[in-house]
Amino acid sequence: YLFWAKQLDLSGTLWPLIIPMAFGDAFSIFLLRQFLLTIPDEYLDAARVDGCGEVRTLLRVVLPMAKPGIAAVALFQFFCAWNDYFVPQIYASDNPAAWTLSYGLESFKGAHHTNWNLTMAATVLVMAPVIVLFFFAQKAFVEGVTLT
Repeated sequence: YLFWAKQLDLSGTLWPLIIPMAFGDAFSIFLLRQFLLTIPDEYLDAARVDGCGEVRTLLRVVLPMAKPGIAAVALFQFFCAWNDYFVPQIYASDNPAAWTLSYGLESFKGAHHTNWNLTMAATVLVMAPVIVLFFFAQKAFVEGVTLT
């Protein structure tokens, strides 16, 4: 908190939430590493023999083969960021315009504690994008998890 709030003066914004998620966490790095280890070296050697440099080999051979692993890691990162409650409470609680949906839903529930119908409707609206995203990415997600 001292780094983001005092040194960078980013308290009350979404940047302390976005920047750490862009670099991944230990689980995502480990999962992607294990997936990349399953790519046979023969494919990389064949690309080098055909004249591909390292960058072209990465873009033309490794990334297309790693799409299921990347999709699984991207979904895990999205779900982690979407469901996070305490980090937005620490960094963005001063600015209501920077509240995430989970934090906003809790404040909505606190404001309408007797109206359970409104609270459940807001909960369904918060859950709907996650469910839709999972149904669209289910094939790549299952492939990435099972192949890893």
